Amino acid sequence: MATKEKKTVEPTGAPVFGIEKLRANCVTLFGVTTSTFDGATHGLEGEFTVEAMKQTIEEWKNKKISNKKEAN
Repeated sequence: MATKEKKTVEPTGAPVFGIEKLRANCVTLFGVTTSTFDGATHGLEGEFTVEAMKQTIEEWKNKKISNKKEAN
C-alpha cells in the first residue's frame, strides 16, 4: 500500500484549501480534468494554496515517463 505524502505549506497569507475542495474546482482553477488532478495529487494529503497546487500539477505534467520494463 502506498503511503500518503504530507506536504507542508509555508505561511504566505494566501488561503489554503483541502485536496477535495481543490479537486472539485480543478477545471476552473487549474485548467485540468479531475483525472489529471488525481494523477498529480496521488499520495498527497493536507492543505495547499492555489499557487502551490498549480506548481505541483505543472511539475507532475512535466515529469519524464520511464520506458524501462521490470525484469521478471
